[in-house]
Amino acid sequence: MANGKTSVGVAGGVAGGMAEVLWIAAAATALGTDGWAIARAVSTTVVPGLAASSLAPWIGLLIHFLLSIALAAVFGRALSRQRRAATLFLAALAALAAVWAFNFLLLLPLINPAFVSLLPHPVTLISKLLFGVAMASVLVRQAGREPPIQPFSENHHA
Repeated sequence: MANGKTSVGVAGGVAGGMAEVLWIAAAATALGTDGWAIARAVSTTVVPGLAASSLAPWIGLLIHFLLSIALAAVFGRALSRQRRAATLFLAALAALAAVWAFNFLLLLPLINPAFVSLLPHPVTLISKLLFGVAMASVLVRQAGREPPIQPFSENHHA
């Protein structure tokens, strides 16, 4: 059972992390911001000595996904007994909004103030909310709380 919970946490974290990466890449492009600068800022926030490394953006992505997996694993474990999909989605949105508030209003201004100014707050908040939706989608699906969507089944034809 532990392996099943671990794989759900990994899948939820990867889904949430990828939702953020895609949103941030699109937003950075739309805003004329260097998306790789954001990935670099992640790595230099955790390991300041990486600032000059050409690998810093890639390490930033690795750190992002490792943190995403850890967050999804903790969330999934905390709500493993939750049976209602709607409650799980609402809890995910609330949890990720709280993570955003802690990171962007408290932690990052103290340890890397430049990071906070790379993108507007609404863009970063939306990225966390998208993480929550993607993570909850995986957790709901893998926990069997919702039937899988089968777009080509006989039940779904018009």
